[in-house]
Amino acid sequence: MSSVEDYMNTKMVMRDSKASVFELAKVMVDWGVSSVAITADEEDQNNKNNKKVIGILTERDIVKSIAKGVPPDGGGSGSITAGSIMSSPILSIRKGQPIEEAALLMIRNKVRHLLVEDPDARNVVIGIISTTDLARYLKKRMKQVSVDREDEKEGQQPSSSSSQVLLSEAWELYF
Repeated sequence: MSSVEDYMNTKMVMRDSKASVFELAKVMVDWGVSSVAITADEEDQNNKNNKKVIGILTERDIVKSIAKGVPPDGGGSGSITAGSIMSSPILSIRKGQPIEEAALLMIRNKVRHLLVEDPDARNVVIGIISTTDLARYLKKRMKQVSVDREDEKEGQQPSSSSSQVLLSEAWELYF
């Protein structure tokens, strides 16, 4: 069974909540990502590399903000900060949980990103899993289902296919 850890991305972008939305939009384009983990303003002097993640800023958050009439550059009234439009509280999942649980959590909450925590390290955020990562998993599963069907045609016993329902439900994230 595949776990979240098998498909998560550990190279996630993190920025302070005071960063401007305009700046973060540029960061998303430069890094080729659709979200940025937003950290607390105050630094933990003992561990500067593990600032507390307090939210997530997604492309969707930026578009919603613009649609509400809030320009990403502040429109001359100062820049809009990530902390003012980020999604919070964050949804997260533990690294060892089955990938299917991540998909179900996304479907139930209508989100496209989950932060991944390490329960062995006091639930420190260690990565992110997105619908793109789920698509990689689904592609692999669909190939396996295809192989299983071929085996069935040849009279062999098919392997367990408990993810069949999940495959169809996960498409809800895309369409």
